[in-house]
Amino acid sequence: MTWDKVDLKNDVIQLEASDTKDKEPRKVPISKELIQYLLDLPKGLHNNHVFLYQGKPIKDIRTGLINACKKAGVLYGQKVKEGFIFHDLRHTFNTNMRKAGVSESVIMEITGHSTRQMFDRYNTVDNDDIKQAVEKMGGYLADVTLLLPQDQKKGS
Repeated sequence: MTWDKVDLKNDVIQLEASDTKDKEPRKVPISKELIQYLLDLPKGLHNNHVFLYQGKPIKDIRTGLINACKKAGVLYGQKVKEGFIFHDLRHTFNTNMRKAGVSESVIMEITGHSTRQMFDRYNTVDNDDIKQAVEKMGGYLADVTLLLPQDQKKGS
């Protein structure tokens, strides 16, 4: 990523068609936390790249990701059972956005998913989702019961 794509005034990263898999230009919103992180990064001397390692642009993050997983005790690798890979971050983003209450159409716009099938592929429903759904239904049923006339509440 290069600094000319980072628009801190409008809180977005502006991707050109050549930067995206589907060859569609996209504006990716930047969270307040990421804005602060970017502002705190030292600007590379004579280099437009945002992320540098030993003064040179990072071309591949796999080595850093593998080392970070080792330090954190997280299994790494596509061929490793329960192994983490970089692409898992996309699943995590989709799922966390959905859990935060962001509408699916907005998530799809941010991630560039053009079909519901692709959104579903990256959205993970877990036990917490199921538990929360049952609790919501219980709350709904309790509210509906409160609205019923007295004689219907007792089952008459």
